[in-house]
Amino acid sequence: MRKSKTTTVALIEELAANAWPSYIEKKMGNWKIRATFGVSKRANSVYTAGPFPAQSNWLEKIQTFYIKQSISPCFYISEESPKELDELLSKEGYKKIDDCFSMIASYTSLLPFRSSFTFQDLNEVNDAWIMDFIKLEGFSPERFKAYTHIFSSITPPKNFIRIVENGETLGVGSIVVENGWGCISNIVVASSHRRKGIAKELVCYLSDWAYKKGACNIYLQVIQTNIPALHLYEKLGFEPLSSHHYRMLMLNT
Repeated sequence: MRKSKTTTVALIEELAANAWPSYIEKKMGNWKIRATFGVSKRANSVYTAGPFPAQSNWLEKIQTFYIKQSISPCFYISEESPKELDELLSKEGYKKIDDCFSMIASYTSLLPFRSSFTFQDLNEVNDAWIMDFIKLEGFSPERFKAYTHIFSSITPPKNFIRIVENGETLGVGSIVVENGWGCISNIVVASSHRRKGIAKELVCYLSDWAYKKGACNIYLQVIQTNIPALHLYEKLGFEPLSSHHYRMLMLNT
């Protein structure tokens, strides 16, 4: 991680977008308009790295696209976005939601991995893993189609893991490896098994797997209000690199 912060932030933003592919993706200059059946903000928001689009009516076009998809127009705002964009959207009535950190760590700085749990690995996601993920998150089964597309469309090396004990799934997680970095996502632990160190085990196992695939560095994204997760990641050796959030226009229903 010897690159400048600006270079690293730009790289992580690009890799994070690759690690969560959308069903529809339209280019508008350097921006990407993404839609995936309305499931997950990341896959249903405008990736705004780089300057404003050349079209003077870019906002109208973006809003029209999302409204036709029955999706609330949403923008992903990061340190790579134009500095004026956040205030512009605020004036247009877009609500700021989900302040997040991107956190990074070198593999050698992470706590050593030792585990007594049994892990199951999948290089390609299957229906059972997706259903476990949806159940543990407390999501509606209607999200199955969207997550099937997102997870199955990831092209770099990936791993979907679960911890199973006595036939019960205690937790799941996933990782994508690209350009020497491992992207950890979807760390979810069954509510009845929290505070047992399972999330730590998932993160450490995935980091170890990524290192064996050539990733010397690891990153993840976490909502800033998720204090338990922040404390865990900091304890493991992760440090905040940058911040991002979303701006969403709430449609009348």
